[in-house]
Amino acid sequence: MFKTILVPIDSSDSSLVAVDYAIDLSRLFNSEIEGLSIIDIKKLAGPFMRDLGTSIGGMVPYGDFQQNLRKFMEDTAEAALDELEGKCNTAKIPCARTIKEGIVSKEIVESAKRCDMIAMGKSGEHAFWLNALLGSNVESVVRQTHKPVLITPEKYKKITKILVAYDASSFSTKALKAGAEIAQEMKLPLTVVTVSDDTKAGEDILSQADENLRDFNITYDKVLKSGGTVSAILAFCNEGSYDLLAMGAYGHSKIRELILGSTTVQIMRKVSCAVLLCR
Repeated sequence: MFKTILVPIDSSDSSLVAVDYAIDLSRLFNSEIEGLSIIDIKKLAGPFMRDLGTSIGGMVPYGDFQQNLRKFMEDTAEAALDELEGKCNTAKIPCARTIKEGIVSKEIVESAKRCDMIAMGKSGEHAFWLNALLGSNVESVVRQTHKPVLITPEKYKKITKILVAYDASSFSTKALKAGAEIAQEMKLPLTVVTVSDDTKAGEDILSQADENLRDFNITYDKVLKSGGTVSAILAFCNEGSYDLLAMGAYGHSKIRELILGSTTVQIMRKVSCAVLLCR
């Protein structure tokens, strides 16, 4: 299912954790890892650089400074890819490496077109801005791509328990099948959770999960929870010590996401385990 896994990597420890998760999945699915490091054009040509060029004035030639910055960014990208390649070689996982220049999220989405999954660290180099109004590169990638995105936590943890948040939408059905595929390959049981204050409606949703799982050779259980969707899923995930949460991404309107913050964003920011998002 996941024959090529794209891993965008930078100088952060978080992106190296994504490599560890990608290696685990590569062993299961006999996959290749494609490492991608991006020279962020915003750092080279954005307002910050123009302001900096004005402030340094005659102290340092602006062109020389920009050239030095580009060289530093290129060296940093190569070093990050060296670390990825070293991990893959140690694990005997085939890998490829690419450096691109451009807007980070757009380059990731474009590269993902030839891959089956993206694995990304949640915070990356710009962890400070993780909760900013415009969101992180991770959020931007998830909104733009239709490939599954595995968002990894700060520290690696072996996947031993898998939870799927399911509401019978097309996106959550994709997540259910992806989670079941991983559970089948890992020979792990699966838990499916639905949140609804209407018992009958919740049971109907869970019966649809049965239909979607009938072709998988796995054992699974189903749980119906009530209350707020975000709080119920987070509480159940944490209490059960799940290592992977699979769910559909961005099921509500764009206006609601902008004003209130979608279920996806809230869970993605608050959950402590790896999250597999599907659209």
